Amino acid sequence: MGKSLDIEESRAAFLSLRKLLRASIILTIVLIAGYTLAPLIVLLPEVSIPFFGLQTSTILFLVIAATFVYSLIDFFKAFLNFLRLNPSLILRFLNLKPKNPNAVSHFLLNIAGLAVILVAYWLLSPALYLIPVFGPHVAASIQLAIAAVVAIFFWSFGGMVYRALDQALSKRIETHGVGGEALLKVKVLKSFVYLLMTAVVLIIAYALFPSISLGADILIPNTNLNLGTLYWVVALAAIVLFVFSLIRNLLYLFRIDQEVLSRIIPVLDVRRMSYLKKAALNFFIVVAIVIFFFIISPYLSTIPNIGGYLGAAGQVVVGAIVVLFFWDIGRLIYVELESMLRRLEGT
Repeated sequence: MGKSLDIEESRAAFLSLRKLLRASIILTIVLIAGYTLAPLIVLLPEVSIPFFGLQTSTILFLVIAATFVYSLIDFFKAFLNFLRLNPSLILRFLNLKPKNPNAVSHFLLNIAGLAVILVAYWLLSPALYLIPVFGPHVAASIQLAIAAVVAIFFWSFGGMVYRALDQALSKRIETHGVGGEALLKVKVLKSFVYLLMTAVVLIIAYALFPSISLGADILIPNTNLNLGTLYWVVALAAIVLFVFSLIRNLLYLFRIDQEVLSRIIPVLDVRRMSYLKKAALNFFIVVAIVIFFFIISPYLSTIPNIGGYLGAAGQVVVGAIVVLFFWDIGRLIYVELESMLRRLEGT
């Protein structure tokens, strides 16, 4: 019995060592590749994405930074695993991870994490400009990433508002029946309620904005985002999610589910796609979102009182999507690199 335990411990130690070596190799490759590609950035043409000012040099830095961050995180995980230290246990020891986290605990943890990110960037940003040649590009890339994180945080807050309202409504609407007719009635009623709630959220957001606009000129440090814009990011999140729920219920009423959509439009079935095809699909989706926002943005500015803020909020959300797309490209590169090394280990 004791001998078998020793064998298991030896095998676990060997696997953790191999994982640490693999993570070290990936991190080294990423560092060398990033250092090699960095000089090419100054040779890239000054082409920008409309509305967002994302230049090709900044995009390349985002991809390199994402690949480096994911490889660094994997390295630290492997290192802690080699030392027999579980990150979740460390967080619980520091009281940073409750045993049964609820929505409020998650929200407070996200606020604390966001504050740490903003303070860390505020302290380190002056040093970034001291980096020869590439300092401004590095600072601009990190600032864009942080602005995207801030936008996502406030978008998630709007999502939390949506989920709270959706759960409260579902408890009142759903019946005890499980038959198809009862479920159909629930879906019809939910569709009506989602349409109503979309209008209600927009009316409430419009009504509350005068009180919010008193501090609309207050900027979030290092992001160029003000409270008025972020207020409408929250409102947009709730409205968009209610609209998606409305569309989902309407599709159900017409007997159109995910399987039917996948047969009609095979490109929507992402389960059988490779990483390259998923990246291509995401690219076309991002381009479609940018074009759609380009078309509707002139009309947003015509809305009295809130048009400018609503357009700015839409620009922030779409800009965050664009930044996250290129950040995800870096993640996909890291995943492909890790899978390639895994295949080499198996040969």
